[in-house]
Amino acid sequence: MNIAINGMGRIGRLLCKLLNNTQHRVVAVNDLMTKENLAYLLEFDSIYGQYFLGKNHIHVTDNGIALNEQNIDVFTEPDPSNLPWKKLGVDMVVDCSGRFLTHQALSQHLTAGARQVLLSTTGAQGVPMVIRGFNDTNKIIKEPIIASGGCMTNCTVLLLHHLIQNFGVESVHINVTHSYTSRQSLVDSPHTDFRRGRAATASIIPVKIDLHETLEKVFPTLAGKVISSSTRVPIICGALCDLNFIATKSVAAATIHELFAKLAKNELKGLIGYNERAVTSTDILCNPNSAIVDATLTHAIGKHVKLSAWFDDQFAFTNRLVEIIEKADIAT
Repeated sequence: MNIAINGMGRIGRLLCKLLNNTQHRVVAVNDLMTKENLAYLLEFDSIYGQYFLGKNHIHVTDNGIALNEQNIDVFTEPDPSNLPWKKLGVDMVVDCSGRFLTHQALSQHLTAGARQVLLSTTGAQGVPMVIRGFNDTNKIIKEPIIASGGCMTNCTVLLLHHLIQNFGVESVHINVTHSYTSRQSLVDSPHTDFRRGRAATASIIPVKIDLHETLEKVFPTLAGKVISSSTRVPIICGALCDLNFIATKSVAAATIHELFAKLAKNELKGLIGYNERAVTSTDILCNPNSAIVDATLTHAIGKHVKLSAWFDDQFAFTNRLVEIIEKADIAT
């Protein structure tokens, strides 16, 4: 497939490098930064290092950049409908900009000539969401505009789906301890959410998230029964999801461990991991699983259960994008 990426932030750049190791071809990218700056940020990475996926050879060309001798056109067009997707034969645009969330806004890529659009987050109402290992069927994959959900959604949907199926869930509170992001400030600055304006590397910062709204749509039986929150901490990558739920029956921690250990070895291998060692966030970087259940942190008292799972919020999530692209290629 010929792929174009709109928005070359952390996810867009990581996706570009991951796709370079597949049969798919990134033919173009669009971002407001200069091609010189883009080439630099593709080569040097503060999290994964310069030699991520081997040494990447990157240089600037007349029309854009070359990544390991593959030419990629670079555009700086703010209006997606003006991009030359038809001329370039783009099969799919992966929109990683975070700016276009509605079906109407994303359809601008179709107007420009792309055959399909994949949004790298949770879209607005009317944009079908594909979660690997949950509902990634050919029927939904073939939709002209689809969304992948976010890293937190990919983690929690897989966990909740199997908890509901096996133990029942009366209510759930989810808190994700998460690395700081580009939507926070490095020094104290004005922000509509006052806490997000505080220095990201100096504080533990609670932030509001809408994960509960997404989960209630995915699992209608949980409508009005989900609370979600996130705590941003001074690390550059990595996350820990604490999922506290009330089951419909008493459940032992060992039973939960048995379930997820089995899933990790069988039908959800590569999507759910299982850990019994004393790890920290640095130990799960570059782990491709959407959720790594940590058996050392599980607690169960009667119907009340606390389940914890790690995830690399950038690498794991971007792997899901690659997999959706590959499934879309097969489905067409």
